[in-house]
Amino acid sequence: MFAVTLRPRVASAHVRQPFTAVDAMVHDWLAERPATPHAARARLDVSERDDRYEVRAELPGASRDAIAVDIDGARVSISASAKPATEQKEGEKLLYSERRSAAFERAFELPQAVNADAAQARFEDGVLTLTLPKMDALKARRLTVQ
Repeated sequence: MFAVTLRPRVASAHVRQPFTAVDAMVHDWLAERPATPHAARARLDVSERDDRYEVRAELPGASRDAIAVDIDGARVSISASAKPATEQKEGEKLLYSERRSAAFERAFELPQAVNADAAQARFEDGVLTLTLPKMDALKARRLTVQ
């Protein structure tokens, strides 16, 4: 035979969410994972003016030489890599480092094709700024049948 014991419910100061423990485990597991070979998505701001688009992309730790921007019509691709400085002085031994290599990639399509020949790129304080002049829209025309 068995007995069922009912315990009175104790009111707590806070209500526990059912997945709090699972969320904490997943967060801890992700935080401890080593750097993955996948590239992170660069964060973007894209604005439009009458004659151009302006794109600002965050590329923290990247160097100017490690950034590539490709333009194909209205499609823009940005890629960059960031490597931590590993300069060590003589007699110095690295005990602990949380800095690691990172790669950034982002591709997107603008509403209108851009003039790649007149495009400009500037990199300052970890932010890449692209000025992309709009391509003159091709105007439709009607042919005269002879």
